[in-house]
Amino acid sequence: MKTTKLLLPLFVSALAMAQTPPISINPVTINVDASEATRRLIHATLHFPVKPGPFTLLYPKWIPGEHGPTGPIEDLAGMKVTGNGQTIPWARDLVDMNQFHIQVPQGVSDLSVAIDFISPPEAAGFSSGGSITSQLAMLSWNQFLLYPQGTPTDQLRYQATLKVPNGWRYGTALPIQSESGNQIVFKPSSLTTLVDSPVQTGAHYKTVDLGLDGTAHHYLHIAADSEEATHIPDAEVQHYKNLVLEANALFGGHHYRDYHFLYTLSDHVAHFGLEHHESSDDRVDEDSLVDEGHRRLASGLLPHEMVHSWNGKFRRPAGLATPDYSQAMTGELLWVYEGLTEISGGNFDAAQRAFHAAGFSGRSGRGRCAAE
Repeated sequence: MKTTKLLLPLFVSALAMAQTPPISINPVTINVDASEATRRLIHATLHFPVKPGPFTLLYPKWIPGEHGPTGPIEDLAGMKVTGNGQTIPWARDLVDMNQFHIQVPQGVSDLSVAIDFISPPEAAGFSSGGSITSQLAMLSWNQFLLYPQGTPTDQLRYQATLKVPNGWRYGTALPIQSESGNQIVFKPSSLTTLVDSPVQTGAHYKTVDLGLDGTAHHYLHIAADSEEATHIPDAEVQHYKNLVLEANALFGGHHYRDYHFLYTLSDHVAHFGLEHHESSDDRVDEDSLVDEGHRRLASGLLPHEMVHSWNGKFRRPAGLATPDYSQAMTGELLWVYEGLTEISGGNFDAAQRAFHAAGFSGRSGRGRCAAE
């Protein structure tokens, strides 16, 4: 996680490697309709395989990369539960407002849950802040889904379908099974992977191929509030191609299938960077590519978030590697998670312009990578 102008010190410590247990067989299906995104309204319908008896659903509370209980439960609305075509009552927990209790009737094996998500207008914060304008949307799956209590998210299997506004294009690290018109069907994944794979979509959209490293493709996806804002200079493209080579040289390889920078350019969304395993959610001013000064100041963001793919996602501090999104995270190793990432990302060619623009000289770390 990074705000666009925050630098953190370097420290060193041990990290715990994220584990991947077996995934459950029967998937939860989630169908998200973002066709009304320009109204800041998202509809979702989930189907859960169930057995008769008590059943508790949770709304994600502790969001990875944000290191806190930032799940926007206050923006969830319109929840309706049905089974076999009949409405089933639900009750909110009296203590934990992110828990919803349901008594599944006899004969019901598929529980349908419909919810709406109302995205806030131009609010500050991280992913729960402003994420949608009339021209683009950053869609974070944790905001419009529920999950069963009692099973680690690595072991829950979800299959997602997404409908975007007509004519809008999109980018994501989540593998695609098929697409038709404005509807995308994604391959089944663990809930952990789904939540870790946001979708960027917009009317003014550009995808830049940053090249291969081994078998992994790297892409820069650009969504902006205007077509002009998507124009990226050739020299800037080369900086980010260098970043891909330098990062893989520094770490000696990669662990992701492909990597996607989701670069959102708008004056009407929250500005920050949020790391993911195979992508990053990076939001800056609308003119951050076309204005030289803003371009330099924003140039340290993508290197920082990409380094997090190794430091913080592939290898994660033990206190942040929680089994689900209801267990509180502990941040005693955040100084490694953020500090080591900041100093590593600052070594790359793409980041150095930020230091020079701020009046610093020389390298921010121990020198350039061997790839340079």
